[in-house]
Amino acid sequence: MAFEDRMEEMKNTIPKNTRVLETQKLPRISKSYTLKKELAEELATRANEQELTASRYLENILKKEFKIK
Repeated sequence: MAFEDRMEEMKNTIPKNTRVLETQKLPRISKSYTLKKELAEELATRANEQELTASRYLENILKKEFKIK
């Protein structure tokens, strides 16, 4: 019975939306950047207001700037 239970758990983790699968195939670029302290603090504050991580908030800003959906 444990095998069937595990199969059901796995089915629930597989994305049903093909768009999710397509975006997962895109390469992710991992880069490190250093921000000035004041800028980093402002970024963290604004991200926290929207209940986002600073990284996700910055990604949203860049998407708007580059006009990417």
